[in-house]
Amino acid sequence: MRIPGRTWLLAFYPREWRERYGQELLALIEAEAESGRVGLRTTLDVGRAGLSQRLHSSGLLGNEPAPEARVRAGLLLVLCAWCAFVVAGIGLQKSSEQWQALTPLPDRALPQAAFDTVLLAAAIGSAAVFTGVLLVARPLLALILSGGWQQIRRPLARAASTTGLTVAVLVAVAVWAHHLSSAQRNGGDVLYGAAFLGLAVCGLCTIVAWAAAAVTIARRLTLPPRTLRLETWLAALVALAMVAMTAATSVWWAAVAAASSGFFGPGLPWQLLTLTLTMVVAAGLGCAGTLRAVRAPGHRTR
Repeated sequence: MRIPGRTWLLAFYPREWRERYGQELLALIEAEAESGRVGLRTTLDVGRAGLSQRLHSSGLLGNEPAPEARVRAGLLLVLCAWCAFVVAGIGLQKSSEQWQALTPLPDRALPQAAFDTVLLAAAIGSAAVFTGVLLVARPLLALILSGGWQQIRRPLARAASTTGLTVAVLVAVAVWAHHLSSAQRNGGDVLYGAAFLGLAVCGLCTIVAWAAAAVTIARRLTLPPRTLRLETWLAALVALAMVAMTAATSVWWAAVAAASSGFFGPGLPWQLLTLTLTMVVAAGLGCAGTLRAVRAPGHRTR
């Protein structure tokens, strides 16, 4: 008897595992299913086991993967965390555009210092990420010259396409905004608001596409131990930058809230809270990835 959705359950597991054990797992699920339907408990158990297997296969959990695989997994986790952090940071920047005008001058010192700290840490983190990209330029060129272009062509094409779309939408929205008043740009024009939301979605898709392309490429690069150690140092710097920005953002939020009750309009506190929580989670993942890379035997940063 065929079980509805049983093939979907295999999606929890990595492809290599599915190819080797997928049919056995489906047979086991079918044997244990009641009336041909998969129960909630079975679904949760399969999902938990599948995600655990994915984390082990990626090198993020367990000691079975080679040390180099654990370092790569940790570095890629930091990169993905940084991408999520950038998305939250952009949203926070957009939400905080008017804070100086609405905060009394005598009360601006603390929030201004916190805001400057965010900008400084963002610059340091961005420089570290850019340096990490430069470090893999030669291995990437070697991969392409050795015939690896076909393996990375599709994710790069998707990333380039989403970037082109985002640029086109950005230009259109910027031209439109030039013909609107300040009130219309800040919620007074529904169509413009929808267009700006579309731009935000395009930007998010672009960041996700480039992060996915970076993960695909990084898994295929041949990196010497020295480069991995340098990348680990840079990952630690990125993680520290995220922690610093998260702490400074919290201080800024508290200081502005205490100094200017008029800044937090309807819905803005929840929006800022969501963005800040995203930053907290991303910073935590960045620290976890850094620790994973640092603790891998043979690739310590000392």
